[in-house]
Amino acid sequence: MKHRLTILLTIIATSLQAQQRFEATVVDARTHEALPFASVYADKESSTITNVLGTFAINCSPSDTLRISYVGYKTVNIAANRLGSVVMLKPQELLLSEVLVVPIGPMIDKICKETLRLQRKHAKKKAQFFYRQTAYSDSTCYEFAEAFLSGGSAVALHHLKLLTGRYAGLQANSRCAYSYFGNFFTFSQLEVAATYSKPTPMDDVVPLFRHYDKFYDVSYEVAAEEGNRIFVIHFDPKPEAVSRYAILGATLYVDEKTLHLRRIVGRGYNFRVMTKFTYFKDNGAITLPVTVRRTYKTEFSYVIDLSSGNGFPEVQSAFVEAVYKAEGKTVTTRSLLFNLGSEEKVKRTALDDVYYFKVDKTKTPRKKGKDMAFNGVLHNTIEQQGYDPLFWRENEIVRRTPIEQEVMELFEQQNLFGVFQ
Repeated sequence: MKHRLTILLTIIATSLQAQQRFEATVVDARTHEALPFASVYADKESSTITNVLGTFAINCSPSDTLRISYVGYKTVNIAANRLGSVVMLKPQELLLSEVLVVPIGPMIDKICKETLRLQRKHAKKKAQFFYRQTAYSDSTCYEFAEAFLSGGSAVALHHLKLLTGRYAGLQANSRCAYSYFGNFFTFSQLEVAATYSKPTPMDDVVPLFRHYDKFYDVSYEVAAEEGNRIFVIHFDPKPEAVSRYAILGATLYVDEKTLHLRRIVGRGYNFRVMTKFTYFKDNGAITLPVTVRRTYKTEFSYVIDLSSGNGFPEVQSAFVEAVYKAEGKTVTTRSLLFNLGSEEKVKRTALDDVYYFKVDKTKTPRKKGKDMAFNGVLHNTIEQQGYDPLFWRENEIVRRTPIEQEVMELFEQQNLFGVFQ
């Protein structure tokens, strides 16, 4: 009996050890500024990224070694049980420009060809993603959405499908004129390489194509990284290009040896978003709501991180923020997408006809859907599925910011999730 009790206590202790939660903030060692979207990896079942405030939370064993990395910074490896409240990463050194003899034009041509080749070769590579979206009208957060998606992950995201999600939005009123942001998820599917030799006014202009120099001013730096070099190439759109095209400004971080993209940071100009807003019109004895759908031109910023752990550049995270003026209000929408991997372990849940696979110690759905199109509406697709509060309480995935947590709890208290107006 004593022997059995010892075994039971050992099993319980091991289980508790494996379920511990560790939290910290990742910052620049020199400036102490937060580093958003840094990678935090324990093993293939335990990984996450920092949020916009540089904070993260991860469930793992205290004996696990956390690998914390950020493009342009030296990687830190630290045991989870030695993790403090702050992790400092030191920036990589930039090489002196006078010792560099790198013809950047031919190098950009090689990067473009290799990027397009990798996109074609690995076009069928799939992964599952966690997605979070929040929207603000002036200072009021009026929308909160979380979802699990599947889609192509090589070099650029494509053919995203909704697996399951939840959505809550405030009804239009004097404080908030908007009830949903229709197609914001498409901005996560940015491509930076194109096959055209000259873009038409209907094309999005991107940095990597044959005659990029007619549309961009280009400069570059080279950083040393653990025995390797990283090209940091800046593509700044020329004013005449911005006035005519939807165009991506970008800084590309490229591995010198493999020519794989490591990180893409920049802004988009003259892109379009679809919104719906409601106002109330006095119609004699009664007041009726009037709903209007409109398309607005917007600028947005983005950060995309990629990893070559699977032998090709694969999107690990994508952050997008769009800000524009509409109906006298400043509308801000942010989204964060994180790669969960592709391992599938099927498990039946209480929801009828829905199966889930386990990734990153997280149950996410296996049921496939249709591609989400530019003119699609995310919450309409979510509405077709049931809402399981317990499932979402157990699946934070990427740590919420205090505002996101407050809004999520408010919407739950008001029973807005699963109610679409």
